[in-house]
Amino acid sequence: MTARATLVLAPNANAWTFEGTNTWLLAEPGDAQCAVVDPGPDDDAHLAAILAAAGDRAITAVLVTHAHSDHAELAPRLAEVTGAALRAAHPRLTAEPLQDDDEIRVGALTVRVLYTPGHTGDSVCFRLPAENSVLTGDTVLGGGSPIVKPGRLGQFFDSLDRLSEVLAAPGSTILPGHGPALPDPLAQIERRRQARLRRIDQVVGALAAGIDDREALVDHLYPDLHPDLRDAARVSVDAVLAHVRTDPDPLPTRGEPRR
Repeated sequence: MTARATLVLAPNANAWTFEGTNTWLLAEPGDAQCAVVDPGPDDDAHLAAILAAAGDRAITAVLVTHAHSDHAELAPRLAEVTGAALRAAHPRLTAEPLQDDDEIRVGALTVRVLYTPGHTGDSVCFRLPAENSVLTGDTVLGGGSPIVKPGRLGQFFDSLDRLSEVLAAPGSTILPGHGPALPDPLAQIERRRQARLRRIDQVVGALAAGIDDREALVDHLYPDLHPDLRDAARVSVDAVLAHVRTDPDPLPTRGEPRR
């Protein structure tokens, strides 16, 4: 939590969501309005917890980092209950999709939109310039790595580069969609970047050794994988295979655009 962001943890913990989805309430201290980011699953108890956390403040905006159900399922209902504007990049959720660099005003609070595709094509982050914290959804998690589908690894690296630039100021904080807040964002982003690059390097090495079947690659790369995560591992392997087979230089240096 920060001076402007309050966490309400959704009750949907599992192998995919870790402790559960982080729902964030945003407001300037003492202000009468607030926004809710990633309302999470459509759950009566969670809806009640969000409304209780808002207290006397009016919820005037419901913001969604991406349209996956563990982040967005409750969003339409919460918007209806509160009369708040629902804003997201995915046109399925709103008639006015968010665009990069949009500015959203919530009472005295300013929220800026950063388009950060990779985990999904509609992934955005929300920056609070007053404290330079960034709500990253699933683009940067509090622990572990997000799924990146085939064709999006280049976008994912670009998005990490952009977040590194935005979060370079001292005192910056990542407020992720799952897991704990990250007060050392540049180091955390670089750790995740290097982990993804190591995975690409491992796939390249396995292919060179003649391991080119997807299931064999999953077994080789994830020897201690939880069974519930095998589908996620398959997607990750497919993404790396697509990346290395279409990109002549699949291991980018930081700051080098990968499209």
